[in-house]
Amino acid sequence: MVTFLAWALGVLLPALTLLIELNSRMCAEEFFDPLPTWMHVFLVACVPLANGFGLVATLEGSPRWMRAALVANGAVLGISAVYTAIFLPLLPLSVIAILIVGMGLLPLAPLFSLITALIIRGRLKRALPAEAPLPRAWIGAAVALVAFFAAEGRVAGTRLALHAAVNGGPKTQRAALEWLREAGSEEILRAACYVAPQRASLLDFLMSFDGAVSTAEARTAYYRVTGQPFNTRPKPDGLSTGRFFHLADEDGPPDPARVDWELATSTVGGRVPGLSLASSELKGSVDGDAALAYLEWTMSFATTAEGQSEARTQVLLPPGAVVSRVTLFIDGQEREAAFASTGKVEAAYAKIVRARRDPLLVTLRGPDRLQVQCFPVVKATPMKIKIGFTVPLLPRDEARFATLLLPSFAERNFHIPEDFRHVVRVESRRPLTTAAGGSVEQRHDGVSEWLGSLADEALQPPKAMLTVERKGAAEVAWTEDLMDAQGYIVRQQLRRSTVELPARVILVVEGSKAMKEALPEIASALSVFPKGTELAVLASRDGVEEILPLGPVSDEGLQRAAKELQGLRAAGGQDGSPALARAWELAAGSERSTVIWVHGPHPLEPGAVGDAPNWWITSRHPHEVLDVMVGRGPNRIAVDLSRAVRFRPVPRLGTLEEDLRRVFTSWGGHSYVLQRDRLPVTEVSSTGEAWKTSSHLARLWASSESDRLLAEGGDESREQAGALAARHQLVTEVSGAVVLERKEQYDEAGLRPVEPGTVPSVPEPETWMLLAVACALLGAFAFRLRRAP
Repeated sequence: MVTFLAWALGVLLPALTLLIELNSRMCAEEFFDPLPTWMHVFLVACVPLANGFGLVATLEGSPRWMRAALVANGAVLGISAVYTAIFLPLLPLSVIAILIVGMGLLPLAPLFSLITALIIRGRLKRALPAEAPLPRAWIGAAVALVAFFAAEGRVAGTRLALHAAVNGGPKTQRAALEWLREAGSEEILRAACYVAPQRASLLDFLMSFDGAVSTAEARTAYYRVTGQPFNTRPKPDGLSTGRFFHLADEDGPPDPARVDWELATSTVGGRVPGLSLASSELKGSVDGDAALAYLEWTMSFATTAEGQSEARTQVLLPPGAVVSRVTLFIDGQEREAAFASTGKVEAAYAKIVRARRDPLLVTLRGPDRLQVQCFPVVKATPMKIKIGFTVPLLPRDEARFATLLLPSFAERNFHIPEDFRHVVRVESRRPLTTAAGGSVEQRHDGVSEWLGSLADEALQPPKAMLTVERKGAAEVAWTEDLMDAQGYIVRQQLRRSTVELPARVILVVEGSKAMKEALPEIASALSVFPKGTELAVLASRDGVEEILPLGPVSDEGLQRAAKELQGLRAAGGQDGSPALARAWELAAGSERSTVIWVHGPHPLEPGAVGDAPNWWITSRHPHEVLDVMVGRGPNRIAVDLSRAVRFRPVPRLGTLEEDLRRVFTSWGGHSYVLQRDRLPVTEVSSTGEAWKTSSHLARLWASSESDRLLAEGGDESREQAGALAARHQLVTEVSGAVVLERKEQYDEAGLRPVEPGTVPSVPEPETWMLLAVACALLGAFAFRLRRAP
């Protein structure tokens, strides 16, 4: 009878318990994870194997087998004792839940295995001859415990350090972050960004602590440790296999590892399993003489997962660009968006998402940042959308050329395969050049056409950059006003202006891991910093490091600052708030102060980490903030900064050193700017020498005018800015666009989709040919009029 119980409780029960936990993960889901690694699985599997081996050895009677069984038995004693201590708090629950298959047995299995191992050890000792050497039990137990701690150490250490990094004091947090950067498990940190981390088994039992780590806190910690936002990596596999208590209840609480908690919110969130970008085509037309372009990005999303998913992304816009078309394809038909206030379109979108219908939402999230959300993406057919961008070009080389940057993904919740390519086609009546790849051809109709197939990384500026000649350009371009074509025109003038030299500059350099390769470039660019100007150099490095104290610039000071920057140890992800708050204090003493913030991806809200409060944003601030971003990713702090201070992203047209040198050398010099005005026709004497361009010029004026009204402040100006943007069908800080499925949904939300004939489009090659013929006919007709007496 005792032998039967030993086989049942010491061999079959632990083996069955192991299989149940591996299959259902019920203990991991409800309490803590007893098998966080495969080493834990191996050690637990050794318990029934060693107990079975010990029982067989007592029957065989071989001294050699029994000595080996005693060594294995010592290991079982160590493993069983550890797990018995871990499950000790659950033993009362197991008595209550004993009738639930598996659940009641689970906490008792280690205890029964320990008792069985002790019985087997007694049998083996009695069966061995008196003269035979008796192996020490502690040897096997020590080996098992060393293996257990080796398996447990990094897992438990990462979880405990994560808890300390979130809940500890300032010194404890810094120490925990340093440990995580050096020895922590990236995979465990990333998993905690999706599911609240389970307790570490042994160390949690020995060192219990209060205060859970939320997924939001884990995401902040992940950035602070790795230097990258958590959603730059795929969602970890095997986070959950289903909750044991809800297997029979389909309407029970959802699995937290599979839920998209950011659904219909303004947060991009984590990667959604199975969701990917299925196709992408970017086409456009460029008017170099008017220094503007129109681009259309058509993309589709697909999923391999069951159910409905929402695709969310932030798109990095070309400098000054504005969205002027939003289209959703429903049953193969193009449905245009309704443009209205941001709050109104967001409310309509959220309501339709809850009803599981077909909406598309496009809003602005900070300077040159576009938020795109579409739902539902289902397994059957891809979801297809189109977004149109009206883009001002950047004059270069005495305005003889102009540059066009392409939009790109800054942040996304979907996967892009490594072999994926964006199809790109851009046309211009003036010659185009690019180093982005593909081919630039001169068509028979005189149009220069760029055809490319670009990887996603190649879309990132300054890689995908087009330059167009302006050799025939006039200094003035014009178009009819969109709202009153008979009474008004929009005029654009190319003006040569002087760039003001700031009296005080505070350079804030982020010390994140993503900036490691950029630090030498920043140091080199300082060599052309204008002498005599006051300069301070600060670094974000787990707080604030003063690289160069505020004072007039000298060659010696610049060299010292350059050396300090080159030796700066870039680590993890840094919070820019403390250093920016210090920069605000230094800039407050001058009316002409400029803060230059050079940084990588920054997913933290202002003041989210550290001791710096966010009151500094709205306090006395610098005259201007220049935002220089290295790489691509979120820039959360820019949203609040742009609302409180003159905030200007610096276009990335070359290497970081080249772009910074261009900023430094431009001060006190001249630049070319495009000034747009809306004028009554009666006040315009003649447009004969001006360049007639498309209605996109009127859209760019409306976007600039909306920004001007917002800068004035006040509810009335904000309302006027939103109404102006909605009338011109633009997405701005105060206006957005939404596509709904049915007319009744628009009516219920108080929205009206725009007429298809009012949206812009990219001319096809045949259209260019017709335009060329029309221009030739008009030229011939004008020539005949001049020759007529």
